[in-house]
Amino acid sequence: MTRLLRFSIPLAFLLAFQSLAHYAGLSTGHLPTFTDITKQAGIRCKITCGDEVTDFLIDVNGEGAAFFDYDNDGDQDVYLVNGSSRNLQKSGRLPHDYLLRNNGDGTFTDVTEQAGLGDTEWGGGCAVGDYNNDGFLDLYVTNYGPNKLYRNNGDGTFTDVSEAAGVAGPKWEIPKWSMGAAFGDYDNDGYLDLFVTNFCAFNYQKDLPAPHPDSPCKMKGVPIACPPEKYSGQQDLLYHNNGNGTFTDVSVTAGIARKDPGRGFAVVFSDFDLDGDQDIYVANDAGPNFYYENDGKGHFNDLSLTSGTAVDEFGNAQGSMGLTAGDVDNNGLQDIFVTNFIDQQNTLYHNQGGNHFVDATTNLGLGMVGFHYSGWGTKFFDFDNDMWLDLFITNGHTMEQPEKVYPTDPFAEPNYVMHNLKGKGFEDVSEAAGIRKIPNKVGRGTAFGDFDNDGDIDVLVINKNDIPTLWRNDGGNAKNWLMIRAEGVKSNRCGIGARIVVKTEGMLRAFEVRASDSFLSSNDLRTHIGLGELKTADIEIYWPSGQVDKHPGVAANQFYLAKEGHSLRPDPFIKPPKKF
Repeated sequence: MTRLLRFSIPLAFLLAFQSLAHYAGLSTGHLPTFTDITKQAGIRCKITCGDEVTDFLIDVNGEGAAFFDYDNDGDQDVYLVNGSSRNLQKSGRLPHDYLLRNNGDGTFTDVTEQAGLGDTEWGGGCAVGDYNNDGFLDLYVTNYGPNKLYRNNGDGTFTDVSEAAGVAGPKWEIPKWSMGAAFGDYDNDGYLDLFVTNFCAFNYQKDLPAPHPDSPCKMKGVPIACPPEKYSGQQDLLYHNNGNGTFTDVSVTAGIARKDPGRGFAVVFSDFDLDGDQDIYVANDAGPNFYYENDGKGHFNDLSLTSGTAVDEFGNAQGSMGLTAGDVDNNGLQDIFVTNFIDQQNTLYHNQGGNHFVDATTNLGLGMVGFHYSGWGTKFFDFDNDMWLDLFITNGHTMEQPEKVYPTDPFAEPNYVMHNLKGKGFEDVSEAAGIRKIPNKVGRGTAFGDFDNDGDIDVLVINKNDIPTLWRNDGGNAKNWLMIRAEGVKSNRCGIGARIVVKTEGMLRAFEVRASDSFLSSNDLRTHIGLGELKTADIEIYWPSGQVDKHPGVAANQFYLAKEGHSLRPDPFIKPPKKF
């Protein structure tokens, strides 16, 4: 959320002109629409983050959510991380997290208490993965204070094993403030390791008070809560899974601990250089982003600057919040997209191979998309199943104070759906996709998944101090698709890190089994593949263990289980579809 204006007006005008010229005459044709079904789905949980007035930085960042099938019934359930506020803490009325069970009929039921969940720490994000390889997805929740690892007991309940597992986090003099987290098997030993981003050393310092006329922190002359630049960064953490239910902090020995810690928000594991192991990318607020290359020997090399992913094409460090990775131009390499603060471009780093990226933001028509807004949750996903990954961007201002003086700087901001034009650029189809039919909100974390099992991806947006918005994708399944649930044998049980290559019509598309990206959120672990008009596809799966499975002529419009070393078969978790 760095406060410096990065562009002059002439440059911003040039970027806008380039985007318009690039797309003159292009048409997307008929597209699916997103329908707000929050109320009819029974989602009524208000997510708290600070009081009505944003006084301190902790009030700003918001929370995340997860789509995950915790009870193995084939339906994507929902976990909502909750924050808190000073007034509620003083009164003893602490907000809690929520687990919502998917009923399989388009509605959800709050089962938080029955499941033994309901953390009341000031929460941030969540990550999903089967850390003990028992076939049930576990849950990690990040907080301002101790983090929580919930082991899934397989009977609809969870047990807090944070301290016993060694992942509650260090007890620093200034409280640890964790934000993003991701599971990934960085040493390919068959057990999921854990990366946790920490934000900054915030503790209500007296020299950084709440906004007042003589406040040291202002935006356009308006007093605001002091921004992250005023606080030092905190060390990120890498935990190695010991395979016995415990983890060991290997941040120092693995090369993650730094002399210059960032203010970490989002993190993804991905094999960016196609060498068979998981690299790590971290989006930092108010400073350069981090790119760690896995050397395959338990150590990471910091290639942030040489990879071209630390700063934007103009050499500027940005205020990065959200993060997603995906193959946007169908060349088999994972590209990176980062959402940034107000009056900064969101940034798309195009993967050139060999740990080298080029900022392709302007060339792909994204330069002015949300330029005046603050971006958070985001993801590459094929919302219309046309075989090209589209892009969702969630926005929301950080402070409500500027709007009172500058009405053109709204607190609630519009979200975006960007349609991929066959790898040549992106077109704003937000109006056509229906997401502008409800008033703007102050968006934060965003999760993506096929909650109704109809073959297209739905979207859940967390809104600051409001009820989330559940967007159902209507019409995305008009084109063909596949959904693959990975199950490792030698590899980790839920298959995180497996690379799924799809060969169709001379194109080679690459997907990775991954839950954590976006902002503070975790997505449907199943791999969704759009097929357009094609009725079959050739699938190859490259497992973290080194096993390669080839599945020719896979039929479209089905849910599959890909078990390592076995043939594809219909996913036994999936029941016949219901009409609702």
